Amino acid sequence: MPRRARTHQRRQPVQRRAEDTVAVLLDATERVLEAQGFHGATTNHIARTAGVSIGTLYHYFPTKEALVAGVVHRLWAAELETLATRAHLFAELPLEDAIREACRALCAYVWSRVDLYRTWYSEASHLGELGKGLDMSGHAASMVAGALEHHAARLRPGLDVTFAADFVVKTALALARTGARDYPAELESGKLADELALMLSRYLLA
Repeated sequence: MPRRARTHQRRQPVQRRAEDTVAVLLDATERVLEAQGFHGATTNHIARTAGVSIGTLYHYFPTKEALVAGVVHRLWAAELETLATRAHLFAELPLEDAIREACRALCAYVWSRVDLYRTWYSEASHLGELGKGLDMSGHAASMVAGALEHHAARLRPGLDVTFAADFVVKTALALARTGARDYPAELESGKLADELALMLSRYLLA
């Protein structure tokens, strides 16, 4: 039975120089993935693209899979930041408008990295630590739950706000990411974001 490739980063950077090296390696991994795909990417190619030795690469990442997992975690963090910067809209706009703006921002971010998302979802969707993903989506769900309190009078009767917020976040993330692979034209045009916002608004509102 073949051994499973290690997907955890070997060393966590503790100094600025180490952080910079890890960032350079992940940037190079992104470029190689976009150009070669997951199956065509190699650690040697990534090291050359990063301008570091293969030994330096292996000092931080034991496998190609670990590098790709690191890239995926950066995508997730950027998604969370995208949603977090729109959280204030839920206190300022009607719920439908706030949801639409959040969905448009999320889909626009995915479109800005569409080749990377397509490669990940098509060839390496198993990579990315589940615990980290759940922590990030849980944080986003907490923000959404708090935001929904501003619109409590308009929510569907009997709605479990905690569950609904988690459901909304995970649905939005799943469809935006899938859009890179399955609905690229709709992702680029904004149609996917608007359809997603309509679906989520109808789920939440009375």
